[in-house]
Amino acid sequence: LFPGPRPSQVFEQYVQVTGRAAMPNIFSLGYHQCRWNYRDQADVEYVDSQFDAYDIPYDAIWLDIEHTDGKKYFTWDMSKFPDPTKMQNDVAARGRKMVAIVD
Repeated sequence: LFPGPRPSQVFEQYVQVTGRAAMPNIFSLGYHQCRWNYRDQADVEYVDSQFDAYDIPYDAIWLDIEHTDGKKYFTWDMSKFPDPTKMQNDVAARGRKMVAIVD
């Protein structure tokens, strides 16, 4: 029970019990590019380049399950995405993040 009596006091009493929430990473507050499927690594690179071509900022690009080998978690389809390290480094070189979905 947090007796307050003012809302600001209730909040401070609550924070004393739970602790203050950490601020999220700044990139998590920006635009995240995601779509159901990128055909291959070249498709990812093309989409990434088009954001630059049209001067549209974004903070992260998400790869759906299609980047995996036979939809098996923690794998890569090396025929369609032959160099995942380069792909991630290219995105990171422009200050962006890449997120590989595992669902």
